Amino acid sequence: MARAGQRWSVPRLLVLAPAAFLACQREDPQIRVLTEQAAQADEAGRQLRQAWSAQFRRLALVGVRNLRLDASPMLLTAEQKHALEARLRTERDSSRRGLLQEILDKEAELQALSDRLMGLKTALPPPEIARANDSHYGLALRFLKGRGLPEEAARQALSHVPLSERLAPGFEVYHFYVHGEYGTWVSQGGAAIAPRDLDRQEPDPLPRQRDAAVAASRRLQRQLGVLENQKREIEREISSIQAERLGFLEGQARLQWENADQLARLNSLHYRVGGRAALEAEGIIEVPLFGLDHSGPKWRDADFTQHLDLRTGASLVIRAQDLGLKRIGKVIVVPGSLLAGEHYRLTLGADGQTATVDLLAPSRFKNEKVVFAVEE
Repeated sequence: MARAGQRWSVPRLLVLAPAAFLACQREDPQIRVLTEQAAQADEAGRQLRQAWSAQFRRLALVGVRNLRLDASPMLLTAEQKHALEARLRTERDSSRRGLLQEILDKEAELQALSDRLMGLKTALPPPEIARANDSHYGLALRFLKGRGLPEEAARQALSHVPLSERLAPGFEVYHFYVHGEYGTWVSQGGAAIAPRDLDRQEPDPLPRQRDAAVAASRRLQRQLGVLENQKREIEREISSIQAERLGFLEGQARLQWENADQLARLNSLHYRVGGRAALEAEGIIEVPLFGLDHSGPKWRDADFTQHLDLRTGASLVIRAQDLGLKRIGKVIVVPGSLLAGEHYRLTLGADGQTATVDLLAPSRFKNEKVVFAVEE
């Protein structure tokens, strides 16, 4: 409780750190619910990692390696599933048949685990991702100061709070601050080691080495040459650590970009626009006298360089000037199995300069290749 005359009060602080299994009495029910949800999300993440590891081992046993998995969750693509199902139908070895069936069956379990984890994390505030040299104390202090608590009061309050002594890069640190009460939870996140396992390891030697170096510098101030050599060595180590961190961040950014690109492609319409005569001459499409319009012998997926992300839009505009035409008189949609009025709506501009295609059933065009053949 604040003393008379003070305009702030030290809040009741609550901590739940799984690495040390420490907790204080919680009075606010919302804090209790949030910490329980964080613990459940931590356990769901652990189960999901174990399930992924077991699935990778099964895939290796049947000779499937270097898979390019869907970004989130890490699941087989539809094409990969079809390939495994085809192998299952032709496999004669009963043990390998059982393993192939188990791989396919486990996909549903992986999806369920991933959905549960995402559901739990959605109900929580975004965690703070620990970086190299971060401490639980430092993160908690910064969080409390960000909520308006003066630094002196925040430090005094944290001096009575048990926090995790060590954090690994990638740990997820949750902060909860409700009605003047603070709670925290540390989960594994993207780190290669769990908080409990990190605490079981030998204590971090870096703080001890740092204190010894400071003491040695005070005793041996005259030995400037030795100190300069130590300084240069430390600078080399820092440069090495920074280079490793930069490489990790670049790799992470590249992976995120690849995942986002793959996800965008899976949710996009891939199309090509051109004059009908030219497209028929190239063998891209065929427009028979009878029957549905269809792809020609030179239809190649690589030719469909235009994309419409169906998550952000469901219409596109074709312009006569882009095709070198005076006006647009007709647009043929290939394949002919796509039906006007059911799958799409085509609207020609009054001046004949544009044609607007509205996708009435966007899911029908998801990851599809479509040609729009234009006639004057």
